[in-house]
Amino acid sequence: MLKNHALILRVPHLLAFLLLAMSCLFSCKKEESESTSHTKVVDSQIAYLNSKGFKKENIEFKNGKFILDNDILINQDEVAARIKSEGTSDGPQTEHWRHRYIVSRTYQYDVRVYIDPAVPADWQTATQGAVTNWSTLGSGLGMSLVSTLFQAHTRVFAGYESGANWVARAYLPTSNGRPGVSIEINTYYNYLTPSEKLFAITHELGHTVGFNHTDQNVGFFITSGTPWIPDPPQVDPYSVMNSFILPWNGFTTGDVQATRILFPF
Repeated sequence: MLKNHALILRVPHLLAFLLLAMSCLFSCKKEESESTSHTKVVDSQIAYLNSKGFKKENIEFKNGKFILDNDILINQDEVAARIKSEGTSDGPQTEHWRHRYIVSRTYQYDVRVYIDPAVPADWQTATQGAVTNWSTLGSGLGMSLVSTLFQAHTRVFAGYESGANWVARAYLPTSNGRPGVSIEINTYYNYLTPSEKLFAITHELGHTVGFNHTDQNVGFFITSGTPWIPDPPQVDPYSVMNSFILPWNGFTTGDVQATRILFPF
């Protein structure tokens, strides 16, 4: 009887073990399935960005956002929204280069910028100068500095990544035409001259309203609207929207005309 009793006691333990194993197996398969599904979504979104001209090797997915060409940021949810939107859109408004989505007229006359207090003083000065640069260019694009984050469309803040190959990076406008939400400055590059810092922040503010890199042929070439006089430049080596930093020497003729075409009064 003792032997039979001992055998009966072992059966529930065996059943419990089998049920636990099956539960773990189901859980693992579910997690594996979710992981595979997420990977497929990311891959399809990378393919979408690649179709817009960004090279796959220059697209990085990290912490729920894509980093393009080292200094352009876009949230994964926003990429999904753009894919969905383009499925029913009539195509781009136009064919320097611009992103598919630019700041809408709702925002273009006063893009409000907030500088986080932790941003080093020389970068704050550069940001103030960059806001003035865009506001006084002579187009329908205006910018201003605000004193609280609540008032802002775009937040400028400081980060640090030692040895990284990005000086600053910014979000592009959303699919509903709102300015890019933030610009992050890499304080590893605090050694840049004031003129180079001014160039860098002017460049990043350009991304927040919809400009792509002049020298990388990504997006839509700015051709429609007000005619170019003279013809659009084939090469604009000193454009503020090139993907490398120069000392600030003002906007080029190409920068000015491209801005006036995208953002008329």
